[in-house]
Amino acid sequence: MIWRNGHEYGTAREIAARLGDDVTEARIRDWARRSRNSADPLHGQLPAHHVPGRGRGTTWYRLDQAAAVEATTRQTKGGAGATRHTARRVDASRLTERRSHHTSTDRRSVPAAR
Repeated sequence: MIWRNGHEYGTAREIAARLGDDVTEARIRDWARRSRNSADPLHGQLPAHHVPGRGRGTTWYRLDQAAAVEATTRQTKGGAGATRHTARRVDASRLTERRSHHTSTDRRSVPAAR
């Protein structure tokens, strides 16, 4: 997680870890994809910020925007979370709480193809 211009940003993995066990990396990416679609109710709510770098680069998402989208999707009739969960209030102290995250991934090495 990084702070930039007064906002906390994180990768999909970091944001998912902060928002709770039922929010996955794929869900964060899906919300960002939906945010780009002008016909979707989430349009413009979770813009992704891609920074080129090694490999594919890094895509950053704002934590406060992701938390707002999570609350919106939980409260929306027919939303993925609405059928399993009741809407919940996001604890703001959780959003600003600094946690020590291990930044390395748990990917196992895969031998290179020959």
